[in-house]
This record gives sequence, C-alpha cells and structure tokens, in this order.
Amino acid sequence: MPRISTDQPSSGKPLVLAVTGFVPLTATTIAEAPDFSIPSTFATGITADPANADRELRPGEVYLESPLIATNSTSTTRWVEVQIVTQGASGDTIVIAPQVPVPANSAIQIPVQGLRLLKTDFTATNGGRLQVRAENASAIKIYGSAVELEAATHQPNTEV
Repeated sequence: MPRISTDQPSSGKPLVLAVTGFVPLTATTIAEAPDFSIPSTFATGITADPANADRELRPGEVYLESPLIATNSTSTTRWVEVQIVTQGASGDTIVIAPQVPVPANSAIQIPVQGLRLLKTDFTATNGGRLQVRAENASAIKIYGSAVELEAATHQPNTEV
C-alpha cells in the first residue's frame, strides 16, 4: 500500500474487505497495512520521511475486526483459501485457512478477527497483506471489516 501522507493518522478508519465480483483463482489482496507520513515532531529517534525532511514516518496496521464471510452462489461446494503475506517485497506467506469448503448456495464464516497486518519496516514496499483465492473464478464472494490505524509501538527510549 502506498504511504499515507496526513496531518494525523486515524485512530481507526473503517475498511470494508471485499473483492469486486467473485474471488479469483489467484491470490488477491483485500487488505494491506500502510505506513504514515506526518508533520515532524523533531523528537529524538524519529524516522524522517525520505521524500520530505519536514515529515516523519509512523508505522501502521490493519486490524481485522470481523470474520470473513464467504458465500457460494453455485449448486456445487467450492473452496476458498485465505493467507497472510508478511511485510516486505518478499514477505513470508502463511496460509491461515487452506481450501475451506463453502457449501452450495450457502455462506460460512472464516475466523480472522483479531489478526493484525503490520507495516513497521519503512523501507519495505508492502505492508502485511490479507489475500484470498478460490477454486472457481465465478463462485465465491467474500466480505469482512477491519480498521486502519497507526500501529501502537514504543516510542524511542531516550532514558540514560
């Protein structure tokens, strides 16, 4: 996700997690953690924004607050898969719900609530990502909710 330039990161911007149309055969990102560029506090230990010396970088996260709801509109059971890719261009892929069957003309919940996608490495191209893929490209739809916010981190320790 691109860096978000703002005066102050939101304490919880609501996000809808979904794929436009049906979930495709290939892994598709439905959420990605950002980082934030804010006006500099000029405090000790900050990370300056390389694009603007008057700004500093702050880590971000996406907090998944609901299960994913997967619906199958066909008359055949089809599967959906959910994975997390950790931050960075070559992040690790962790399949958290492998090929979960979704019954014909039905819906299921995939418990992802409480997971956090992080972007704490300011040199990384990508933040943590939530991805989905399906067995059939015209069967599964997926929905969920999350919040995007500044990641809670320890401030630089300046004690002697």
